[in-house]
Amino acid sequence: MNFSKTIDFLFENACVNIRYLIKRDILKISINTPEMQDMQTEIMQSPVVQKCLAKQHPDGWLGHELHGSDGMDTLMSVLLRSGVEVKSNPVQKAINALTEPDIANQHKNHFAAGNALDADGRGGNKAIIAWILSTTNFPEDKQPLSDEIKLSFDHLCGALAYKNIDDFTKQGSKFKYYKPSVKFPGANHIGILANTLSWQSDENLVTAKAAMKNSYSIMKDIDGYIMFRKPKEFGGSYMGPFNYGWQSLSPIEISDLQRMVHNTKNRFQFGFYIRDLSGHPKWAIQTTQPYEFLAEMLENDTLMDIMTDKALTGFRYLWGIEPNWRNKTAVKCDLIYRVINTCWPILGE
Repeated sequence: MNFSKTIDFLFENACVNIRYLIKRDILKISINTPEMQDMQTEIMQSPVVQKCLAKQHPDGWLGHELHGSDGMDTLMSVLLRSGVEVKSNPVQKAINALTEPDIANQHKNHFAAGNALDADGRGGNKAIIAWILSTTNFPEDKQPLSDEIKLSFDHLCGALAYKNIDDFTKQGSKFKYYKPSVKFPGANHIGILANTLSWQSDENLVTAKAAMKNSYSIMKDIDGYIMFRKPKEFGGSYMGPFNYGWQSLSPIEISDLQRMVHNTKNRFQFGFYIRDLSGHPKWAIQTTQPYEFLAEMLENDTLMDIMTDKALTGFRYLWGIEPNWRNKTAVKCDLIYRVINTCWPILGE
Protein backbone atom coordinates (compact mmCIF):
# COMPACT_ATOMS: atom_id res chain seq x y z
CA MET A 1 0.00 0.00 0.00
CA ASN A 2 1.37 3.42 -0.92
CA PHE A 3 -1.12 5.49 1.12
CA SER A 4 -0.92 8.15 -1.58
CA LYS A 5 -4.35 9.68 -0.91
CA THR A 6 -3.66 9.93 2.81
CA ILE A 7 -0.22 11.43 2.24
CA ASP A 8 -1.61 14.00 -0.20
CA PHE A 9 -4.26 14.99 2.34
CA LEU A 10 -1.65 15.47 5.06
CA PHE A 11 0.60 17.55 2.83
CA GLU A 12 -2.33 19.84 2.07
CA ASN A 13 -3.71 20.15 5.61
CA ALA A 14 -1.32 19.02 8.36
CA CYS A 15 0.95 21.06 10.61
CA VAL A 16 4.66 21.34 9.88
CA ASN A 17 5.55 18.56 12.33
CA ILE A 18 3.49 15.98 10.49
CA ARG A 19 4.56 17.14 7.03
CA TYR A 20 8.20 16.93 8.08
CA LEU A 21 7.77 13.41 9.50
CA ILE A 22 6.06 12.20 6.33
CA LYS A 23 8.90 13.58 4.21
CA ARG A 24 11.60 12.14 6.47
CA ASP A 25 10.19 8.73 7.39
CA ILE A 26 8.05 7.76 4.41
CA LEU A 27 9.45 9.66 1.45
CA LYS A 28 13.01 9.36 2.83
CA ILE A 29 13.96 12.97 2.08
CA SER A 30 17.28 13.90 3.65
CA ILE A 31 17.05 16.07 6.75
CA ASN A 32 20.05 18.03 5.46
CA THR A 33 18.22 19.65 2.54
CA PRO A 34 17.48 23.39 2.93
CA GLU A 35 13.73 22.71 2.87
CA MET A 36 13.95 20.16 5.71
CA GLN A 37 16.26 22.35 7.76
CA ASP A 38 13.81 25.24 7.44
CA MET A 39 10.99 22.94 8.54
CA GLN A 40 13.06 21.76 11.51
CA THR A 41 13.51 25.37 12.61
CA GLU A 42 9.75 25.85 12.39
CA ILE A 43 9.16 22.63 14.34
CA MET A 44 11.30 23.86 17.23
CA GLN A 45 8.88 26.79 17.59
CA SER A 46 5.71 24.69 17.30
CA PRO A 47 3.35 24.67 20.31
CA VAL A 48 3.78 20.99 21.15
CA VAL A 49 7.58 21.30 21.18
CA GLN A 50 7.64 24.59 23.07
CA LYS A 51 5.38 23.09 25.74
CA CYS A 52 7.92 20.31 26.30
CA LEU A 53 10.95 22.61 26.23
CA ALA A 54 9.32 24.82 28.85
CA LYS A 55 9.81 21.85 31.20
CA GLN A 56 13.54 21.47 30.45
CA HIS A 57 15.83 22.52 33.29
CA PRO A 58 18.96 24.62 32.60
CA ASP A 59 21.11 21.50 33.13
CA GLY A 60 19.18 19.63 30.42
CA TRP A 61 16.90 17.41 32.51
CA LEU A 62 13.41 17.11 31.05
CA GLY A 63 10.40 17.26 33.36
CA HIS A 64 9.91 16.47 37.02
CA GLU A 65 10.94 12.80 37.14
CA LEU A 66 12.26 9.85 35.18
CA HIS A 67 9.02 8.04 34.36
CA GLY A 68 5.48 9.36 34.12
CA SER A 69 3.30 11.95 32.43
CA ASP A 70 5.76 14.67 33.45
CA GLY A 71 8.77 12.38 33.17
CA MET A 72 11.88 12.37 31.04
CA ASP A 73 10.63 9.32 29.13
CA THR A 74 7.30 10.89 28.17
CA LEU A 75 8.70 14.31 27.24
CA MET A 76 11.53 12.82 25.19
CA SER A 77 9.00 10.68 23.35
CA VAL A 78 6.83 13.73 22.61
CA LEU A 79 9.80 15.69 21.26
CA LEU A 80 10.94 12.89 18.96
CA ARG A 81 7.48 11.99 17.66
CA SER A 82 6.85 15.69 17.01
CA GLY A 83 9.78 15.82 14.59
CA VAL A 84 12.59 17.16 16.78
CA GLU A 85 15.85 15.61 15.59
CA VAL A 86 18.08 13.61 17.94
CA LYS A 87 21.04 15.85 17.11
CA SER A 88 19.18 18.96 18.30
CA ASN A 89 20.59 20.82 21.28
CA PRO A 90 17.64 20.15 23.64
CA VAL A 91 17.73 16.40 23.02
CA GLN A 92 21.51 16.20 23.39
CA LYS A 93 21.35 18.18 26.63
CA ALA A 94 18.69 15.79 27.92
CA ILE A 95 20.81 12.75 27.06
CA ASN A 96 23.76 14.29 28.87
CA ALA A 97 21.60 15.02 31.92
CA LEU A 98 20.33 11.44 31.94
CA THR A 99 23.78 9.85 31.70
CA GLU A 100 25.82 12.20 33.89
CA PRO A 101 25.32 11.10 37.54
CA ASP A 102 26.19 14.55 38.88
CA ILE A 103 23.22 15.97 36.98
CA ALA A 104 20.82 13.02 37.13
CA ASN A 105 21.14 12.64 40.89
CA GLN A 106 19.89 16.20 41.37
CA HIS A 107 16.54 15.14 39.92
CA LYS A 108 14.01 12.39 40.57
CA ASN A 109 15.88 9.92 38.36
CA HIS A 110 13.87 6.96 39.64
CA PHE A 111 10.24 5.90 40.04
CA ALA A 112 8.22 3.97 42.59
CA ALA A 113 9.35 0.32 42.65
CA GLY A 114 12.07 1.00 40.08
CA ASN A 115 14.82 -0.14 42.43
CA ALA A 116 12.83 -3.25 43.39
CA LEU A 117 12.34 -4.18 39.74
CA ASP A 118 16.05 -3.72 39.07
CA ALA A 119 16.94 -5.85 42.12
CA ASP A 120 14.67 -8.64 40.89
CA GLY A 121 16.24 -8.52 37.43
CA ARG A 122 13.05 -7.38 35.68
CA GLY A 123 14.37 -3.96 34.71
CA GLY A 124 13.05 -0.85 36.41
CA ASN A 125 14.89 2.47 36.55
CA LYS A 126 17.68 1.04 34.44
CA ALA A 127 15.23 -0.17 31.80
CA ILE A 128 13.53 3.24 31.54
CA ILE A 129 16.90 4.96 31.14
CA ALA A 130 17.97 2.40 28.55
CA TRP A 131 14.71 2.75 26.62
CA ILE A 132 15.10 6.53 26.43
CA LEU A 133 18.68 6.13 25.21
CA SER A 134 17.63 3.50 22.67
CA THR A 135 15.38 6.09 20.98
CA THR A 136 18.24 8.59 20.57
CA ASN A 137 20.91 6.65 18.66
CA PHE A 138 22.96 6.22 21.84
CA PRO A 139 25.91 3.81 21.32
CA GLU A 140 24.63 0.30 21.97
CA ASP A 141 27.96 -0.95 23.29
CA LYS A 142 28.04 1.74 25.96
CA GLN A 143 26.65 1.63 29.47
CA PRO A 144 23.93 1.80 30.67
CA LEU A 145 22.27 0.68 27.42
CA SER A 146 24.42 -2.37 26.70
CA ASP A 147 23.53 -4.22 29.91
CA GLU A 148 19.81 -3.63 29.44
CA ILE A 149 19.93 -4.94 25.86
CA LYS A 150 21.38 -8.18 27.22
CA LEU A 151 18.86 -8.33 30.07
CA SER A 152 16.01 -7.71 27.65
CA PHE A 153 17.11 -10.50 25.34
CA ASP A 154 17.49 -12.84 28.32
CA HIS A 155 13.87 -12.12 29.27
CA LEU A 156 12.76 -12.76 25.70
CA CYS A 157 14.59 -16.08 25.59
CA GLY A 158 13.19 -16.99 29.00
CA ALA A 159 9.70 -17.16 27.54
CA LEU A 160 10.65 -20.30 25.61
CA ALA A 161 10.74 -22.27 28.88
CA TYR A 162 7.01 -21.80 29.62
CA LYS A 163 3.88 -23.55 28.42
CA ASN A 164 1.28 -21.56 30.35
CA ILE A 165 0.99 -18.48 32.53
CA ASP A 166 1.15 -20.46 35.76
CA ASP A 167 4.73 -21.45 34.95
CA PHE A 168 5.97 -17.94 35.71
CA THR A 169 3.21 -16.31 37.80
CA LYS A 170 1.37 -16.89 41.06
CA GLN A 171 -2.28 -16.19 41.74
CA GLY A 172 -2.83 -13.67 44.52
CA SER A 173 -6.11 -12.77 46.17
CA LYS A 174 -6.86 -10.15 43.49
CA PHE A 175 -4.48 -10.71 40.58
CA LYS A 176 -1.58 -12.68 39.19
CA TYR A 177 1.98 -11.59 39.90
CA TYR A 178 5.40 -12.67 38.67
CA LYS A 179 7.29 -15.33 40.55
CA PRO A 180 10.60 -13.99 41.90
CA SER A 181 13.43 -13.68 39.37
CA VAL A 182 11.54 -15.25 36.44
CA LYS A 183 12.37 -14.24 32.90
CA PHE A 184 9.42 -13.21 30.73
CA PRO A 185 9.38 -10.21 28.38
CA GLY A 186 7.51 -7.02 29.19
CA ALA A 187 7.04 -3.80 27.26
CA ASN A 188 10.32 -2.41 28.62
CA HIS A 189 12.31 -5.39 27.29
CA ILE A 190 10.65 -5.59 23.88
CA GLY A 191 10.81 -1.81 23.49
CA ILE A 192 14.56 -1.76 24.04
CA LEU A 193 15.10 -4.63 21.62
CA ALA A 194 12.82 -3.01 19.03
CA ASN A 195 14.99 0.13 19.07
CA THR A 196 18.39 -1.57 18.89
CA LEU A 197 20.29 -3.57 16.28
CA SER A 198 23.48 -4.90 17.89
CA TRP A 199 21.79 -8.05 19.23
CA GLN A 200 20.09 -8.92 15.93
CA SER A 201 22.17 -11.76 14.53
CA ASP A 202 20.36 -14.25 12.29
CA GLU A 203 20.35 -16.78 15.13
CA ASN A 204 19.02 -14.29 17.67
CA LEU A 205 16.23 -13.16 15.35
CA VAL A 206 15.09 -16.77 14.93
CA THR A 207 15.06 -17.09 18.72
CA ALA A 208 13.21 -13.79 19.11
CA LYS A 209 10.48 -14.83 16.68
CA ALA A 210 10.04 -18.18 18.39
CA ALA A 211 9.91 -16.54 21.83
CA MET A 212 7.31 -14.00 20.69
CA LYS A 213 5.19 -16.74 19.13
CA ASN A 214 5.28 -18.76 22.36
CA SER A 215 4.59 -15.71 24.52
CA TYR A 216 1.65 -14.75 22.35
CA SER A 217 0.18 -18.26 22.53
CA ILE A 218 0.30 -18.01 26.34
CA MET A 219 -0.94 -14.45 26.72
CA LYS A 220 -3.36 -13.80 23.84
CA ASP A 221 -6.46 -14.80 25.83
CA ILE A 222 -5.34 -13.50 29.22
CA ASP A 223 -7.62 -10.75 30.53
CA GLY A 224 -5.85 -8.48 32.99
CA TYR A 225 -2.34 -7.45 33.92
CA ILE A 226 0.44 -9.36 35.63
CA MET A 227 1.64 -7.48 38.69
CA PHE A 228 5.00 -7.39 40.46
CA ARG A 229 5.33 -8.08 44.16
CA LYS A 230 8.11 -6.07 45.73
CA PRO A 231 10.36 -7.96 48.18
CA LYS A 232 9.88 -7.11 51.86
CA GLU A 233 13.02 -4.99 51.93
CA PHE A 234 11.39 -2.76 49.29
CA GLY A 235 8.02 -2.53 51.02
CA GLY A 236 6.25 -5.69 49.93
CA SER A 237 3.43 -4.02 47.97
CA TYR A 238 2.33 -4.66 44.38
CA MET A 239 2.82 -2.62 41.22
CA GLY A 240 2.30 -3.09 37.50
CA PRO A 241 5.62 -3.64 35.69
CA PHE A 242 5.28 -2.68 32.02
CA ASN A 243 2.87 -5.29 30.68
CA TYR A 244 3.17 -5.84 26.94
CA GLY A 245 0.12 -5.50 24.66
CA TRP A 246 -0.09 -9.13 23.59
CA GLN A 247 -3.75 -8.92 22.57
CA SER A 248 -2.95 -6.25 19.97
CA LEU A 249 -1.03 -8.90 18.02
CA SER A 250 -4.37 -10.57 17.22
CA PRO A 251 -6.62 -9.93 14.21
CA ILE A 252 -9.24 -7.21 14.63
CA GLU A 253 -12.76 -6.67 13.29
CA ILE A 254 -14.85 -3.53 12.98
CA SER A 255 -16.83 -4.56 16.07
CA ASP A 256 -13.60 -4.63 18.10
CA LEU A 257 -12.71 -1.13 16.95
CA GLN A 258 -16.19 0.14 17.70
CA ARG A 259 -15.99 -1.35 21.17
CA MET A 260 -12.77 0.57 21.82
CA VAL A 261 -14.02 3.95 20.67
CA HIS A 262 -17.33 3.55 22.53
CA ASN A 263 -15.68 2.54 25.81
CA THR A 264 -17.16 5.12 28.16
CA LYS A 265 -15.03 3.96 31.09
CA ASN A 266 -11.69 4.30 29.30
CA ARG A 267 -11.33 7.10 26.76
CA PHE A 268 -7.72 6.06 26.16
CA GLN A 269 -8.41 2.52 24.93
CA PHE A 270 -8.13 3.29 21.21
CA GLY A 271 -5.02 5.41 21.79
CA PHE A 272 -3.45 2.62 23.83
CA TYR A 273 -4.28 0.16 21.06
CA ILE A 274 -2.49 2.32 18.51
CA ARG A 275 0.44 2.64 20.94
CA ASP A 276 0.67 -1.14 21.22
CA LEU A 277 0.38 -1.68 17.46
CA SER A 278 3.03 0.92 16.68
CA GLY A 279 5.40 -0.64 19.20
CA HIS A 280 5.54 -4.09 17.62
CA PRO A 281 8.84 -4.73 15.80
CA LYS A 282 8.61 -6.88 12.67
CA TRP A 283 10.04 -9.90 14.47
CA ALA A 284 7.14 -9.73 16.95
CA ILE A 285 4.29 -9.63 14.40
CA GLN A 286 1.99 -12.67 14.39
CA THR A 287 -0.29 -11.36 11.62
CA THR A 288 -0.37 -8.21 9.49
CA GLN A 289 -4.18 -8.21 9.53
CA PRO A 290 -4.63 -5.34 12.05
CA TYR A 291 -2.38 -3.10 9.96
CA GLU A 292 -4.15 -4.06 6.74
CA PHE A 293 -7.50 -3.43 8.41
CA LEU A 294 -6.53 0.09 9.49
CA ALA A 295 -4.83 0.81 6.17
CA GLU A 296 -8.03 -0.07 4.34
CA MET A 297 -9.92 2.36 6.58
CA LEU A 298 -7.42 5.05 5.63
CA GLU A 299 -7.79 4.20 1.95
CA ASN A 300 -11.60 4.36 2.20
CA ASP A 301 -11.49 7.47 4.42
CA THR A 302 -13.80 5.90 7.03
CA LEU A 303 -11.75 6.04 10.22
CA MET A 304 -12.99 9.45 11.40
CA ASP A 305 -16.59 8.34 10.84
CA ILE A 306 -16.55 5.85 13.71
CA MET A 307 -14.59 7.92 16.23
CA THR A 308 -16.42 9.34 19.25
CA ASP A 309 -15.60 12.67 20.85
CA LYS A 310 -14.53 10.91 24.05
CA ALA A 311 -12.18 8.54 22.22
CA LEU A 312 -10.69 11.49 20.34
CA THR A 313 -9.99 13.41 23.56
CA GLY A 314 -8.14 10.39 24.91
CA PHE A 315 -6.28 10.02 21.63
CA ARG A 316 -5.24 13.67 21.70
CA TYR A 317 -3.84 13.34 25.22
CA LEU A 318 -1.65 10.45 24.10
CA TRP A 319 -0.77 11.44 20.54
CA GLY A 320 -1.76 15.01 19.74
CA ILE A 321 0.63 17.08 17.61
CA GLU A 322 -1.72 19.46 15.80
CA PRO A 323 -2.04 22.81 17.61
CA ASN A 324 -5.73 23.51 16.89
CA TRP A 325 -8.13 20.73 17.80
CA ARG A 326 -11.12 23.01 17.40
CA ASN A 327 -10.58 22.47 13.71
CA LYS A 328 -11.98 19.09 12.58
CA THR A 329 -9.44 18.88 9.78
CA ALA A 330 -6.61 19.20 12.31
CA VAL A 331 -8.15 16.41 14.38
CA LYS A 332 -8.31 14.21 11.30
CA CYS A 333 -4.68 14.99 10.46
CA ASP A 334 -3.50 13.89 13.90
CA LEU A 335 -5.56 10.71 13.74
CA ILE A 336 -4.67 9.54 10.25
CA TYR A 337 -1.01 10.50 10.59
CA ARG A 338 -0.65 8.35 13.70
CA VAL A 339 -2.34 5.44 11.95
CA ILE A 340 -0.25 5.72 8.79
CA ASN A 341 2.86 6.00 10.94
CA THR A 342 1.80 2.75 12.65
CA CYS A 343 1.05 0.89 9.42
CA TRP A 344 3.90 2.11 7.22
CA PRO A 345 6.80 0.17 8.85
CA ILE A 346 4.82 -3.07 8.46
CA LEU A 347 3.07 -2.59 5.10
CA GLY A 348 4.85 0.21 3.28
CA GLU A 349 8.57 -0.36 3.65
